[in-house]
Amino acid sequence: MAHAIKFHPGMALLEQYAEGTLSADVALAVAAHIDLCPHCQRLSQDITTDLAGQLAQQRVKKDPHDWSDMLAAIMAEPAMAKAELQAEQHKAQRAAYEPIVVNQRQFMLPRALQRLASNHGKWLTLGGIATAKLPAGGEHHVSLLYIDKDTEVPQHTHLGLEMTLVLSGKIADENGEYCAGDLLINSPDDTHTPRTLANEDCLCLSVLSAPLQFKKGLTRLLNPLQQFFY
Repeated sequence: MAHAIKFHPGMALLEQYAEGTLSADVALAVAAHIDLCPHCQRLSQDITTDLAGQLAQQRVKKDPHDWSDMLAAIMAEPAMAKAELQAEQHKAQRAAYEPIVVNQRQFMLPRALQRLASNHGKWLTLGGIATAKLPAGGEHHVSLLYIDKDTEVPQHTHLGLEMTLVLSGKIADENGEYCAGDLLINSPDDTHTPRTLANEDCLCLSVLSAPLQFKKGLTRLLNPLQQFFY
């Protein structure tokens, strides 16, 4: 029986996603959540339909430009050969649906992440935790975060925004337990100690606007962890 997703982006985030006003990094996390969440798929579709209706009611001004020359030029460009087109499509499909492999485990990612994750950086491992940066190209640090069974991330707070989307498995902290599809959003006001369960590892998408700030242990020992997670 599939678990019910309990933690969703707020309505404001969904509206900004539909409007295209979110930063690319944050939009990526919201899109991946929507891929995993039937509830937010329906909400997102409703919001998009409402926006389309509002646009349809606006007066459309007549374009003074004649686009016939441009259209003719586009139509005159040589078409890609059928065999070449099929080869390109096959290559794109293979890249899109190739699973992520970490710790000898395979994980299928939501559609929004598949192509980006196919170009992820090298896995960096520290204890039972591994992270691989994604080439999102925005202002935030975007990465895949793998946590092995029965492993704890040191207690930390946040110098900025932390978005964590559970892609597979479960994690827990002082506030509850989170399963695949749950989207956690933490601010500098939040302090927690994420951990996996004894019998299940976890893969997450992590979006950070600033490094983590660890609260326990010797600072000189935890400082390298800030670079590891960021």
